Amino acid sequence: MGLAGAGQHMGRAGRDRLGDIWSAGTVMRHHRHGHSHAIDNTETHVKPDARSVFGFLLRYYRPHKWPMILALAFMIPSSGVSLIFPVLTGNIIDQILANSQAASLMNTGGLFLGLLTAQAVVGYVVSVTLARTTEKVIASIRSDLYEHIVRLPLSRMSGHRIGELASRLSSDMTQIQETFSFSLLQLVRQSIFLVGSIILILTTSVRLTVPIVVGMPIIVGAAVLIGRRLRRLSTSTQDALARTSTIVEESLQSISAVKSYVQEPHEIERYSATLGEYVRLAVKGARLRAAFVTFIIFTVFGGIAAVILYGARLVESGDLRMGELLSFLMYAMFVGGALGSFAELYGQIQKSLGAAVRIREIMIEPTEDVGPDAPSVRLSSIDLVGVSFRYPDRQDMLVVNNISLHIGAGERVAFVGQSGSGKSTTAALLQRLYDPTEGHILYNDIDASSYTRAQVRRSVGVVPQDIVLFGGTIEENIRYGRPGATFDEVRKAAADANALDFIESFPEGFATLVGERGLKLSGGQRQRVAIARALLKNPSILILDEATSSLDAESEHLIQDALERLMTDRTTVIIAHRLSTVRTCDRIFVFSAGSVIESGTHEELLRLGGLYSHWCDLQFIR
Repeated sequence: MGLAGAGQHMGRAGRDRLGDIWSAGTVMRHHRHGHSHAIDNTETHVKPDARSVFGFLLRYYRPHKWPMILALAFMIPSSGVSLIFPVLTGNIIDQILANSQAASLMNTGGLFLGLLTAQAVVGYVVSVTLARTTEKVIASIRSDLYEHIVRLPLSRMSGHRIGELASRLSSDMTQIQETFSFSLLQLVRQSIFLVGSIILILTTSVRLTVPIVVGMPIIVGAAVLIGRRLRRLSTSTQDALARTSTIVEESLQSISAVKSYVQEPHEIERYSATLGEYVRLAVKGARLRAAFVTFIIFTVFGGIAAVILYGARLVESGDLRMGELLSFLMYAMFVGGALGSFAELYGQIQKSLGAAVRIREIMIEPTEDVGPDAPSVRLSSIDLVGVSFRYPDRQDMLVVNNISLHIGAGERVAFVGQSGSGKSTTAALLQRLYDPTEGHILYNDIDASSYTRAQVRRSVGVVPQDIVLFGGTIEENIRYGRPGATFDEVRKAAADANALDFIESFPEGFATLVGERGLKLSGGQRQRVAIARALLKNPSILILDEATSSLDAESEHLIQDALERLMTDRTTVIIAHRLSTVRTCDRIFVFSAGSVIESGTHEELLRLGGLYSHWCDLQFIR
């Protein structure tokens, strides 16, 4: 969302609740991804099971199914080759014990080496293919998740904190990436080892197989029970990690306030407490996985120890050759190793499913239909007819209460009132950042529903008080108002905003980096960059939100001069606490508790002797 474009507005702290939500919107830039795997937004938000979550992840592999099928087709025989090694090893031992000729031993050894080399080459190709495919898939999920986040309506965005969303894009996606690039590959390979080894040891000696096979149902049952608990625990752990990211995001974005109020100890304590909760949950999960691994090792290798003792007796009695016993033990080690790795792999997959649950929860939230491809329109007049509004998560509070007003084309009007009286929320409704709970908004005497949100927002420019710029260059920030503008148009907008002198005083000029959130520029400089962006956009409707407050006299004079140019021949809404800035407006609307209680010119409202007149007396304005 642009800072001076449609869909952009930064409210000040402590005014309307809208400020925090719009602040969230300004830190995320719109990114279009050509091949979207968008989730059906009509899907009911229910608790997903493992199958549905896996289905959500695997649908991203469909465009890459042939490389995956080819890789798996090579991996199965490659892993199967490993099952031949115990047989070859047993043959070599039997040949040595039988004093076989050297040529026979060399032939067996050469076959062993050839198979090992072929397996290594195929394994490398398979690993690289799967890694390349997984990177593309994870990039697609990241892109779709980011696109979905920036397309969420503000009513939905208010239910998330920025640190939480950042954690979903970073740590949760990394968790899934590790699983799909390594854990699933190992799971398939170990499954081949397990099934193949059991079949081969059954053909070698049924009596020796019994101790190993008996323990398998116990292990599988334990894996299912522990796996369910691990997934729930992993989801809670990822949530705790997201909360730590939120605290870092909030404290660093407000570091000046933290230092001004000497609240470093409080922020450190807050972060440490949340991090401690994350560590507690992570350790709890690690203990559960460690107990599972220990149980498997004890069960499987206890069975192998019994096999060794019993097998030694069979060799001694002549019922089994030494090479066969060695081959059997190697297969038993394959079974034990596979079952042992299943514990860790299963835990890793459950952690990824926990992360995927949170990502999927975001991606099934409905996005707003902006309609960006609709042709541009030039809106000028605005009518609010019985408009009321409640925030979706605060249905008990009527923020805007039955407002009806008319703003004529080219008029300059003001919204004045105490903090929280509904001024900024009404301005947000004018931009269609929200839709009214009741009533209608008309543009050019046509209902707002006849226009797309993009058409309305393209016609509305906003210059807020609290400017937050993107961390690029001055030119990029101005060009955000109209990305296709030429440099000459950008330069003219800067000149009209009284920003050209300070921009060209920098060694890099328009290529000067503004720093994180524009903090390398002064407040007045940031304000003029925002005005230049609005001028470049050339909207027909303008919203000025305390655009000249909190500035020194010289900066205010320069900005007021630039705003006068900006307001020329435009329908303008000025949101103000300082009544001296609105005396020349065509009409002034006085807000109180979400309603318009007075309206008229400055002189008419003074004669009325109401709330506006009282505020003028307090500010010594007559």
